[in-house]
Amino acid sequence: MPRAPPTPTFPTRSTTIDDDDQNETRRVAATGGASSPAMAPFSGDVGPVMLAPPPPLPQFLPIATSSAVQSGSFGASFMRMSPPDISAHPLQLSHHHGVPMFSPPAVGEVEVRDVWAANLEEEMRNISAMLPSYPVVCMDTEFPGTVHDIDTLRHLRTPHQRYAVVKRNVDELKLLQLGVALSSPAGRCPVVWQFNFAGFDDRRDPHAHASIAMLREHGMNFFVLREYGIDPADFAGAFYRSGLGYGRLKWAAFSGSYDFAYLAKVVTGGRPLPETLEGFLAQVKSIFGPAVLDVKYIARFCGDGGGIRGGLEHVAAALGVQRAVGRAHNAGSDSLLTSDVLHAMVYRFFPNTGVLNHAGAIEGLV
Repeated sequence: MPRAPPTPTFPTRSTTIDDDDQNETRRVAATGGASSPAMAPFSGDVGPVMLAPPPPLPQFLPIATSSAVQSGSFGASFMRMSPPDISAHPLQLSHHHGVPMFSPPAVGEVEVRDVWAANLEEEMRNISAMLPSYPVVCMDTEFPGTVHDIDTLRHLRTPHQRYAVVKRNVDELKLLQLGVALSSPAGRCPVVWQFNFAGFDDRRDPHAHASIAMLREHGMNFFVLREYGIDPADFAGAFYRSGLGYGRLKWAAFSGSYDFAYLAKVVTGGRPLPETLEGFLAQVKSIFGPAVLDVKYIARFCGDGGGIRGGLEHVAAALGVQRAVGRAHNAGSDSLLTSDVLHAMVYRFFPNTGVLNHAGAIEGLV
């Protein structure tokens, strides 16, 4: 029986060392987009959290009225959105008096729920119960930096060269954390799941030393991950049993080459990624379906002229989207911010669901 983590004296949500340019640390600061407005203030950090699993979701979420309702079943109030009509396309617009509408990002409290070996099956059942009502999945991953690169300047690299760098790093390194945020045209699910993985040993496994130092500085305890984290093989089985696999949902990430690559590696039993870019894109389609969206790529087509450039927080600020919970560079919080940014983009720039025209295009690999 997997053990539940002890009560900690440190925060569990890590600072990630993933990136917007496929092989460097994702930055908090703006990285371009001079025409975008200044970065807005963001919500504060939620502070330390319990490592022990919180109470499970109720068996069924009650159907709310047209306005969100408050629930205190987790010890703190948070907003529950009305379940949408699941017969509609996951990114299809609703209509009000003949005018197409797509809900802007929901406002309300959200719980980031840590998932360990001890509560993996229970939380996967909860996710499975939510998927009919929230069939859009936004994710973010945390991993121990990158250890391989090539000499070609980044702006001169071809998609095949970029994929070769992604493959070499992902094949050799291990996934640390995965954030999953569910949503629908009606709004977001009030719980975000943060999966913590075992298997990485910072004393022996390859990693970027600066990345590990930053993760430690922001509270990641690698002993706790080793002792209480999820076996990737167990996650792979639970992933398919939950309904997350088989290509029936809509998946999104921000600068998602590493995100989709790490998750594909885990759910295929740790096998190396395909040798070619074409093979990888086919694998992504077979696992996640044809409607895979990269929010950073879609940002190119938002606004006037050259679109919105920069990292996740800069794009969010340009759209007026605030971080709802947590802080930058932890998987749960970043997956939720990615979800809210995607909804803001669709609401503002793709009123006729044209966002699906960009499905299958992963930033840096097109």
